Amino acid sequence: MNSIDTSRIKKIIQKIMNEDKPKTVKQLMAKTVSVTGKEEREIYSAIQELEKNNVIKLGSPKIIRELPKSVHEYLFRNKYFVVEFWTLLILIGVFVPVGLFIPADSFFSFLRIIFGILFGLFIPGWIITNLIFPRLYENIDQLERVLLAVSMNIGIIIFSGLILNAIWLIDSAPFVIILGSFSLFIHLLSVIFRVLLGSKVINAKSKVFKAKLTEIGFFKKKVRKDEK
Repeated sequence: MNSIDTSRIKKIIQKIMNEDKPKTVKQLMAKTVSVTGKEEREIYSAIQELEKNNVIKLGSPKIIRELPKSVHEYLFRNKYFVVEFWTLLILIGVFVPVGLFIPADSFFSFLRIIFGILFGLFIPGWIITNLIFPRLYENIDQLERVLLAVSMNIGIIIFSGLILNAIWLIDSAPFVIILGSFSLFIHLLSVIFRVLLGSKVINAKSKVFKAKLTEIGFFKKKVRKDEK
């Protein structure tokens, strides 16, 4: 099997892992065979190489997802990021008018409760974790991300309350404005940061910056006088 065939099989394997999420290696191999028409021996060899390079884990449908390389890919092409981005954006867009314009004694007050719980316990914290840990499955897994989001969200609510108590009025409307604006800003910022990482712009800039610091002797070890 030549390198072109191997590369094609690897891409198909990763696509199947993303879209179909097979529960076992056997299911992954069966699906790959049906798509490529290749022998199981060739496919298993490709799976082993992917697992060796830490791209996938055998026996698990989890895969290290590559970050999108452009805003268009982030918003419209990469399945996970597309669903996450538009879901969060819609929730933020609905949360603000629900919190501001639906009275507490209205028939639709249950919407205030639902969105109050979502934004009081989870959404802003989840958005911040996307900014702090932009890459998936590398530093923390999804369960750890959820737990971290809940704990961070509590801190955000407390901090927002302190700000409102100091400069404004602790009321539902100011809370909605602060949480909505903060969530939207961080959400858009995380998109930009992930795209810059995915396109390796940040990595390239950091290497150039480090090289310049090295040239001017920033990383040189300072020798004390008594060591000379």
